[in-house]
Amino acid sequence: MLQCGCFDAIGLVHQDQIQRWWRLRRVGMPICALRESRNGTPKAGEVAFHYVKRSGKIGKLVLTEEIARLLDAEPVEKVAALLVRVRERSGRLFVLGIGGSAANASHAVNDFRKIADIEAYAPTDNVSELTARVNDEGWAAAFAGWLRVSRLTARDAVLVLSVGGGSIERNVSPNIVAALDYAKSAGATILGIVGRDGGYTARMADACIIIPILHPDRTTPHTEAFQAVIWHLLVSHPALQRKGTRWESIAKPAMERSFVKSLSDLKIKLFADSADKAQILEAHAHPLVRGFTTNPTLMRTAGVQDYEAFAREILGIIKDRPISFEVFSDDFSEMERQARKIALWASNVFVKIPVMNTQRQSSLELAKKLSHSGVKINVTAVLTLDQVESAAAAVAGGAPSVISVFAGRIADTGRDPVPLMSTAAKIVSEYSDIELLWASPRELLNIFQADDAGCHIITVPQSILAKLDVVGKNLNDYSLETVQMFHNDACKSGYQL
Repeated sequence: MLQCGCFDAIGLVHQDQIQRWWRLRRVGMPICALRESRNGTPKAGEVAFHYVKRSGKIGKLVLTEEIARLLDAEPVEKVAALLVRVRERSGRLFVLGIGGSAANASHAVNDFRKIADIEAYAPTDNVSELTARVNDEGWAAAFAGWLRVSRLTARDAVLVLSVGGGSIERNVSPNIVAALDYAKSAGATILGIVGRDGGYTARMADACIIIPILHPDRTTPHTEAFQAVIWHLLVSHPALQRKGTRWESIAKPAMERSFVKSLSDLKIKLFADSADKAQILEAHAHPLVRGFTTNPTLMRTAGVQDYEAFAREILGIIKDRPISFEVFSDDFSEMERQARKIALWASNVFVKIPVMNTQRQSSLELAKKLSHSGVKINVTAVLTLDQVESAAAAVAGGAPSVISVFAGRIADTGRDPVPLMSTAAKIVSEYSDIELLWASPRELLNIFQADDAGCHIITVPQSILAKLDVVGKNLNDYSLETVQMFHNDACKSGYQL
């Protein structure tokens, strides 16, 4: 059933919202609705290619609203997650469609390139090549030949837009069937947005969105119309959208926030990130701080000389909240010894295991071994979705665990961490014993971004904790205080011109 997930982002949650949204889509979309009888009740089986009207106003689009209600959000979320991974590994997206779906493929290619920043192509956009291939190689081989020349690889994805998904038995859309066989042999990710039973596409796909068919006579218009709905949902998905669209940016500048949460509205847990004893004591007294993290770099910066002595001193103070201490060996056997020793220091200790050692060797087998022997693990230095998925699979079913994704470092590379963190949260949500941690925040706004993304925890340094009192502050007052600060500092310095 269509309930939440990516649909939340554009308001497809409640029936009244669905109705309003469909009314906005009414112009130019081929919609079929049940004709109303005089008493306002739809007549069973009576179909008309028009809009239902009540009191001179456009009413419910009965069939389309029901299709929207029946759409399953889970495969949409899965397709979105797979597309994020394609983009993350610098893969390309090849969109295949025939007839009206070919026009949709061209439009979708534009949106995936422009809005989601995914390199995308459609064979039907090159009429010269397509017609030459059909003439020389035959219709059935045209798409497969195009994919072959495009050097399709396992990094790439093929997205099929089709009414029936292709059928070997019925010899329907044989070019799609052949293209899917070739994509499978190349190891590419296969995705679909199809109607009917999904056909060959549904059988071959890694993820396939099947559009419910409520009236056999309208299968094609409904399927092709909903293809457009769904790919627009995908490119506007929080995990995929990279760039805003023109009208939305004009209507509401990105820098303006019409609503600011209060700290009491936050679901996310704040963990103080420090190895400075004075700062830890101050954070321990803060009512919003619900845990602590450290690492060897913070300890060195704070001047810690004796690792174990410092840790035990802090644990003598922090007894009521979780705290993470990190191993520092590069050898896995020694790393395991350190981890088991650290775990014995106190029951509230999580042991931080880096996702790999300095030789790029994965640490996840060790994390799995430790977790399943009762050691609470914090897998740290995670920066990719593949690492999130692998880490979650490793520690699942073991002791309570945390996966720390360094969103701040992702942002340092010029990438928006929010879409990745949103997808990571969905991956982790499948496991009841794992929490997702937004690590290395760069500004206070990251707390709200992490909360919106669905993260369980965010680490907060002292510099950000000190700014919590500013949350929700009147911007005009803040502007005045800024001007006063500049003025006072200039006066105190005795500047003259």
